[in-house]
Amino acid sequence: MKIDSRLFICVATLTLVLVTAGCKSLTISVNDANPPVFSFSAGRLAECCDHLSFLMVAELPDETSDPRSGKVIWDIRPDSGTDNSAEGLPKITYGQVPPGFVQEIPVAGPPPPLAEGKIYQATSPPVEVPDAYVRFRIQNGKVVEIPGR
Repeated sequence: MKIDSRLFICVATLTLVLVTAGCKSLTISVNDANPPVFSFSAGRLAECCDHLSFLMVAELPDETSDPRSGKVIWDIRPDSGTDNSAEGLPKITYGQVPPGFVQEIPVAGPPPPLAEGKIYQATSPPVEVPDAYVRFRIQNGKVVEIPGR
């Protein structure tokens, strides 16, 4: 009987771990190029929080700043009918509006180039997808991600 209860506990624990890992909501990652390329992912079992309503890049005063204190320098949003799920999203290069998206900020023209030493955050709506953000700085001409998750 002890073998059966141990096996049950092991299977239940493994199932819980797999379900928890598979339900991960939308996340944003960045490469080290300047301009950066943003990639998106979500757990295979995520039933909510796996869609990108907008991608906004803001310049922040410092590494620990509240994102609301930043100045939005680029904001793009998917057009109606565009697949904005984690699986359907393309990689997005800063300043290049992909097909199926519209640029809200700036109203016209490209966003400003990212400057050496400044802190930036790329984010989606924090209420809808709280893990969908990445902070970074430009250092020696490359993007360096700032840990904080």
